[in-house]
Amino acid sequence: MSNGIQYKDVEIPAELAGLINHMADVEGYREELHNLGNQWDLLTILGQMSGTGTDMTGTRHGFLRLTSELLSQLGLETLKKTVQEIAGKAQVAVDIVIRNLFERTADIGFLATDDDIREFLRVEAGLEAQLAELDPVSEQARELEAVREGHVERIAARFQEYVAKYSVYFNIILMDTEGRVVAQLDRANDIRVSSDPLVAESLTTSSEYVEVFRKSDLLADQGDSLIYAYRVTETNSADSAPLGVLCLCFRFQNEMDGVFRNLGSENDWSVMTLLDKTGRVIASSDGYHIPLGAVLDFDAEAKFKVTRFAGRQYLAKTCSTKGYQGYYGLGWYGHVMIPLEHAFNQSGSDGLHQRVDQAILEAVMNDPRLFSEKLRSIPLQAEHIQRELERTVWNGNVRESDAQSKVLLWNISDAGARTKMVFEQSIGNLHETVVSGILNDVEFQAALAVDIMDRNLYERANDCRWWALTSAFRKILSQPEISTLDAETIGSILAYINGLYTVYTNLFVYDARGTILAVSDPSQARIVGTTLSDDLCQWTLSLEGSQDYAVSPFESTRLYDGRHTYIYGAAITDIARPGRVVGGIGIVFDGEPQFREMLLDSLPRGEKGEVLEGCFGVFTDRKGRVISCTGDRFAVGDTLSVDDAIQRLPRGKGTSRIIEFDGSYYAVGARVGAGYREYKVDDGYVNDVVAMVFVPLAEVSEKPKTVVRRREIGVGVSHKRASGMDCIELATFYIGDKWLGINAVHVDEAVNSEGLTTIPGSPDYVIGKFVYNDELITVIDIRTQLRLAPVRFDPNAPIVVVRADSAHIGIVVDALGEIPEICMDRVDKANSMLDSSKGYVDCIIKPELHSEQKELLVVIDPTRLVKALIINGAVNGNGDKDGARAESGVNGRGAKK
Repeated sequence: MSNGIQYKDVEIPAELAGLINHMADVEGYREELHNLGNQWDLLTILGQMSGTGTDMTGTRHGFLRLTSELLSQLGLETLKKTVQEIAGKAQVAVDIVIRNLFERTADIGFLATDDDIREFLRVEAGLEAQLAELDPVSEQARELEAVREGHVERIAARFQEYVAKYSVYFNIILMDTEGRVVAQLDRANDIRVSSDPLVAESLTTSSEYVEVFRKSDLLADQGDSLIYAYRVTETNSADSAPLGVLCLCFRFQNEMDGVFRNLGSENDWSVMTLLDKTGRVIASSDGYHIPLGAVLDFDAEAKFKVTRFAGRQYLAKTCSTKGYQGYYGLGWYGHVMIPLEHAFNQSGSDGLHQRVDQAILEAVMNDPRLFSEKLRSIPLQAEHIQRELERTVWNGNVRESDAQSKVLLWNISDAGARTKMVFEQSIGNLHETVVSGILNDVEFQAALAVDIMDRNLYERANDCRWWALTSAFRKILSQPEISTLDAETIGSILAYINGLYTVYTNLFVYDARGTILAVSDPSQARIVGTTLSDDLCQWTLSLEGSQDYAVSPFESTRLYDGRHTYIYGAAITDIARPGRVVGGIGIVFDGEPQFREMLLDSLPRGEKGEVLEGCFGVFTDRKGRVISCTGDRFAVGDTLSVDDAIQRLPRGKGTSRIIEFDGSYYAVGARVGAGYREYKVDDGYVNDVVAMVFVPLAEVSEKPKTVVRRREIGVGVSHKRASGMDCIELATFYIGDKWLGINAVHVDEAVNSEGLTTIPGSPDYVIGKFVYNDELITVIDIRTQLRLAPVRFDPNAPIVVVRADSAHIGIVVDALGEIPEICMDRVDKANSMLDSSKGYVDCIIKPELHSEQKELLVVIDPTRLVKALIINGAVNGNGDKDGARAESGVNGRGAKK
């Protein structure tokens, strides 16, 4: 093993140094294999001393080499699973926040152009100039102050309307060009004049916004604050004179608490954090564990990092943001740490068998795509070593007559079987853990997808309600008559908005009769003047408050070129009489690409960032109607039929399972949306969406599983000869589920299939021929004679060489059994009148008296077996008796060994 290190008594990859000792399952298997290794050493010495000629040194070394391979692969897979889990959390923690903040960059740019805010700053500047010329205690000054206070109250009410819709903000602060605070939502925030550099930067920047996360005198009591700022100008012209600076104060800690809560789980020892560029903790899922302000050692390029913090070791993973539509924020990192002593102790396979049918689970575990070639080869190598060991022991027992030597040989075989069983059990447990991890991952990814959707559509509900409050819209629609110029004014405002918010294909405004007055997209001008008659229009015009909104069903609409989408609407009210609805605004969400991107962003990916092959995601409604699909498997509007239990999941709940779909087994994770903040939570809007993520695991095989028995470990093999009673020694073996035997006097040994050659034109039961001790012998398969279904020949299967008359034949078996001595009182000769004269059963061995073992052992006479095959072959048209005898290899020229 290259780049390996020694860990206790095995060699492991250097990557596992300092980690494998924290993997309880791996360490448990190492200890068990170590104890078996000691037993191997003892058995090897006893074998050398016994004179049986059995040297187990090669087998011991083979198992020792496999032990290192096994523990290395178990350790690497365990590490990989844990790193993937914490990496997923780290990536989502930073990316989902960046998605949210991308919306904020549009908010500040748009709100800074609000006509009411511009007008307020103009009036405020005039009032300030007038007050400067008056005696502060004069009656006129007091009257102007009262006017000013009323003016501030009105703009504060507008701020309140904004925050009621965009609830991600806790304060809005408006300043003049000198940094003097002229209005803010939070009147308890004691700030009169700001010296924060963001004021000057906002007035001069060539960017579309200013974004800071730090302490600011604007929010002196808040500590580090996330603020979005931009200048308010006279007009939208690029060279327009500034009137002041607007600041939106984001509820950062509140937002991160929600993100961490959604990413965490019960008994989760990981601590999720956000780091700034310097590694300083700016948000933590557990402030008592990793406090705010702590500076952490991190490496965003490393697969993982073992780090120390506060006297404790952690496995850590850092992820930089993937960005969203070109926006990367302030360069933050998602960073997750988990204490090493808890990093690998969550197997995650609890309840797997309750969620997944056992037959499906076995099919998935035997598919090659989940595990590395090295890991998959270990059980095969262990099987090969054990087969060779069993063959050696079996042959030794055939040759040996000494009872003590036989016991030693079977103990060696049992030690090999136990070693192989540990390999199989450890890999089987790993399989279950990995499959369970995949099921947890797909449910996590589905939850992420529907959370992204809810967060995105939350913004759409906000947008339509806020834009409906645009004063220009309200003033124009309040008029008895609306001129062409008025309609053009509305259209220009809609176009400006749509330029900032590109997730919409079109925005439109209509009057109280439902007649469309203007659109944002000139290519949609054909609908201007048409009258809406759908339910959405009627619903919108009947809305009673500024917090209310309407949403169309997800359906095809001419307003989206005949495609399916959601259209959000809000009522526009009279500027003078807010209780009177004068029209409405509709915003057409560009659902087709947007929903697809949401799903794509949620799919599991490989190390290079590519979506795993065959994976796809789907949004559906409660009836399974497809809202979006990442691939071409389903078109929008199709019905996806999956387990009904998925469609019946309660809101906010998820599940995962393995299902058969399109000729393969898939891990499918599902989650029903729970809404975001007030959206779909307590705003009256009900429209449950189910997100599903599909990951292919294995192909569905129609081939029936072949049942193959093996010798049970620990079954007694030493039978004490009763005093004076004759006994026979039997060489037993298994074919399929049948336990068979041949009198040991007819058996030479068991060999492998090396040199076996297929002979064209042979009967079906003839596998081929090979040279054995200079004799060309025929190898046969008697599966059909046992009424077993034929299977493909396994080149690793043992071949039992027996003497039939004066020649040898080879019988293919699936596994070798015991070599017991059987007293004659248990032997029943096959002489019943119902036994066929053409049969080949020598005798039947009855179970021991009072034994729990009730199965009969059928003993075959090889000479009669060959004759029966010849007769059957002749009857079935495979040639005459002599020809069949010749084909079977019984030609009288073989020498008895």
